[in-house]
Amino acid sequence: MNDAFPHLKGQAFARRVLQNALDGGRTASSYLFMGPPGCGKKTAALDLAGALLAKDGVVDERIARNLHPDVRLHSPAGAGYKVDQVRELLKDASLRSFEGGARVCILDRAETLNDASANALLKSIEEPGAGFTWILVTTQRARILPTIASRCQAVRFHALDDATLRSVLAKELSVAEPQARDLAALSGGSVKLAAWLQGEDGKALLEQAEGFLEAAANNTLVGRLSWAAGAGDDRRELDTLLSVLWVMLRERWAEAKGLPVELRLLSQGPRQGKALPLPVLEKLMQAVPAAQAALARNGHVALTLDTLILAAER
Repeated sequence: MNDAFPHLKGQAFARRVLQNALDGGRTASSYLFMGPPGCGKKTAALDLAGALLAKDGVVDERIARNLHPDVRLHSPAGAGYKVDQVRELLKDASLRSFEGGARVCILDRAETLNDASANALLKSIEEPGAGFTWILVTTQRARILPTIASRCQAVRFHALDDATLRSVLAKELSVAEPQARDLAALSGGSVKLAAWLQGEDGKALLEQAEGFLEAAANNTLVGRLSWAAGAGDDRRELDTLLSVLWVMLRERWAEAKGLPVELRLLSQGPRQGKALPLPVLEKLMQAVPAAQAALARNGHVALTLDTLILAAER
């Protein structure tokens, strides 16, 4: 069979697992696609749907545009999937194929299923019906209810390696070096985040990270508290901000350690933070992932940021 995943970049392991299942006619009825943001999970889900619904080897172009009546791509209505939303999509899942073939339902951000909504989904995951395939997509495997996860075939995706991401940025987004190198490092292997960082919102977030470095370098508690107050309380955006900040801190640390240019992550380092001493940089490089872990555990946002800024004391 021809490559069933023409839109998926990299992901050799996930591609091989899914392609082998298709070639052998052994696809699962329920999948759990898991991995970091922007690594191609949703793209793979749509490509798999295309392969399952293909007629005489021809993939319907409507699927990539989310216009095919037998392929549903759902996102949570609000902060997470509520029971009523799951019940509605289960009604839809119970219908026969509109065009006489397979049916596929993709649930993006499946980690936002709460216990009640996940339990409502459980029976259909266990017994989806002939020709029906569930694909749950998540960035947080640990938040998936064990009874759901155990009934799905797990497929792990990874952050794109530097070379693959830089190639995608060059070919699809016309990003030239050295900016492609910097975007690859700052985005942690996420095509989606790399593209977002080029926009106005992304540039504003980069400035927020620079603002923390400035306040930390000036050793002003008031400045750092002011930064924390303006950082907002959106956990996903804060996680992105902290990831970018860690890369900038690592660059300052590499400079302070005198590492050669080829061991740096960025071709152009941050503007701020030049006065940060090595011990403070090392404390902050430990404090940033600790703050991200706290946010992931639903820790109090203000207290988490306060703990982070205290790490800059000297």
